[in-house]
Amino acid sequence: MAQQSSLPLKESLGRLGILLLPSLKLKTVSPRGKIYEQEVHDFLVENFSGYTVASGNITGFWKDSQGRQHYGEHQEYRVGFLNEEKIPTLENFIAELAEELGEQSIFWATGEDTWLIYAKTPQADFSEKPSGLKRSANQC
Repeated sequence: MAQQSSLPLKESLGRLGILLLPSLKLKTVSPRGKIYEQEVHDFLVENFSGYTVASGNITGFWKDSQGRQHYGEHQEYRVGFLNEEKIPTLENFIAELAEELGEQSIFWATGEDTWLIYAKTPQADFSEKPSGLKRSANQC
């Protein structure tokens, strides 16, 4: 008698997005009085219903445009996108986070593509922030 195999039940979480954030800076307090790590958590849970984070020996090495070498220790965040329309929401959050953390850029990957998301400048328009980092009135 042949056994009938059945496929396991599975659910798609969509396209994978990975970002690397500076681990030590995530432990600092934001202008809103919260640890950045908590703000990232709140944002990802609110906007994407969850995420996975890896800590440990996640290091990056790179050269800048002048050929100088740099090094950083990171936490790796992974998030699934069922709706690709949410990607700009996260990219704006990353750019705002980079500015506040004093990072020139943050590594971001979606699918097979890798990107550097550059920090928003203080002159940038923050009026279209969909539930990202919220500035208080005294931070304008």
